[in-house]
Amino acid sequence: MNDLKKTFLAGFLVLLILLLTPYYLSLIGYETQQEEQVSIQNTSKEEVLAVVKETELLRAEKQTKNTSSNNASSQKQTIQIESSLYNAVWSNIGGGSFVDYSLISDGTNKYLGGYSSDGIYQDSANVSLLLNQNSLCAPCVGVVYSGAAIVLSQPFILKNNPYIKNNQKTVLGLEDSLIIETELIDPRFIINKKTVFFGNDFTSKHHVFVEDTQGGLEQVYLIWDKGLRNTEKNLYDDVQTYSAAYISHNKEITDLWFAPTNITDTIEDIIISDTIDWAAVRNKYFIAALIPYNAESASIESVPYTFNQEAIVPSYSASVFSKESSLSASMYLGPLDIDYINSLDTSLDRIMNFGWFIIQPFSRGVLWLLKTMHSIGLNYGIILILFAFLIRIITGPLMKKSFESSQNMQKVQPKLKKLQEKYKNDSQRLNQEMVKLYKEEGVNPLGGCLPMLLQMPLLFSLFLVFRSTIEFRGAPFFGWISNLAQPDTIFYLPFNIPIYGDQVAVLPILLGVSMFLTQKMSMAAMDSQQKPMMYIMSGFFFLLFNSFPSGLNLYYLVYNILNYLQQRSLKQG
Repeated sequence: MNDLKKTFLAGFLVLLILLLTPYYLSLIGYETQQEEQVSIQNTSKEEVLAVVKETELLRAEKQTKNTSSNNASSQKQTIQIESSLYNAVWSNIGGGSFVDYSLISDGTNKYLGGYSSDGIYQDSANVSLLLNQNSLCAPCVGVVYSGAAIVLSQPFILKNNPYIKNNQKTVLGLEDSLIIETELIDPRFIINKKTVFFGNDFTSKHHVFVEDTQGGLEQVYLIWDKGLRNTEKNLYDDVQTYSAAYISHNKEITDLWFAPTNITDTIEDIIISDTIDWAAVRNKYFIAALIPYNAESASIESVPYTFNQEAIVPSYSASVFSKESSLSASMYLGPLDIDYINSLDTSLDRIMNFGWFIIQPFSRGVLWLLKTMHSIGLNYGIILILFAFLIRIITGPLMKKSFESSQNMQKVQPKLKKLQEKYKNDSQRLNQEMVKLYKEEGVNPLGGCLPMLLQMPLLFSLFLVFRSTIEFRGAPFFGWISNLAQPDTIFYLPFNIPIYGDQVAVLPILLGVSMFLTQKMSMAAMDSQQKPMMYIMSGFFFLLFNSFPSGLNLYYLVYNILNYLQQRSLKQG
């Protein structure tokens, strides 16, 4: 090889090395630091300031990338927390978020029975409450910065926790508490969060403090976006009747209901700017509630979530916002049990199923009596039977009055028909003569309805409490009635009947028979044209009650039997 060729080859190799050097340095993680050189000769003061500002922005952007890279290097860490009430897996995502949360049996079956992560119902599984596996925040810290809402769902750094290691299990005794502190450092802000767990409480405390380093902080917030997993075998009833999100603001409640039928369905978010009492997500028996101490606004929203191969359910989220640089809130994640809810000293009990304000005193009284009777050791099935007797004692005189009034009305029917025929063309005279007849015969046309109206608040309250109280969840009675919160199904049909469903339960059949016998006796003197409609109503109620909890059907069965016996006694007398 002559000298010319050697020179060309050497030059090519040098050029190749120069070209590949940046890639090699990047490969080994080295970044060249170049000082921005700015010529200011022959430039105005404004141009100099503009160039300097641009240079500072470039440096800030580079620092942001470096800091974000450092924070991104913080790996996800988890801690297992076990108490007498729940088992949880906590992670440092978003400052501290649950990865898993399941309740521990309290000696009853109240917290047993639920869906796996695959959407398969298991009677013996502990109730698990986290739904949306596609989301991370249960809850996460967020900030509104320079007009943009930012959910900080990356891992925070664990601080001052020398005894806590990744995947470590921490067991909390009844008097124990656990404090976990996390931190996130960003060029724009530094966030510190403390989370406190307790061994004897479903409530955890969350304290967030933000140090605003560049003046762009507008709000700090907590967001729960993992929804709440449905827990009942009758998924349709759970979603359609009970699952919802709520905001309580200045003692008023705004709710959001969503029953998606398609994964693309949408619903408008709700944002409230007011004094926020709490924001919550619930299903039939359980609730996740954020209870802030200094929030000025809140939001709730929902998206469809594929629960299993057969069902799409709503995945609710709730957020509470503070305009200050700090936010403190309690997080309640547990049962809709009136004792636990009352201990929170909030208005959360208002979303429990106590009915309208007229009915609520009756519902609360019924629930109190129910729990009191159970506290002395009575089985809930026995309590429901005793309730049926008690209500019959209370409403018996009203039913007697109603029955006697109906009998008197039937006696005057022939005379009424004569008046209607005689004055068919003079409605005013007809009304006068009818009033005169009622006075002469001592009959009150409202006498049959008024006693029924007086007892309606009590009957409605019993229906609400017996259908939705968590006390009946998993409570057995005897034989095939193993769960008073579910239908007493003995077998399933290979097809689905509208309204009735595909399960065959015993108590609704007995209830339907008792309703038929009672109506047959009460309609003996009724116009034959009206009877078919009454029987159709009885059939409809039989179909409807087939999907109702066995506890509710047990109560109505005993109540109807007692009602039948009373009517037969009155008729024979």
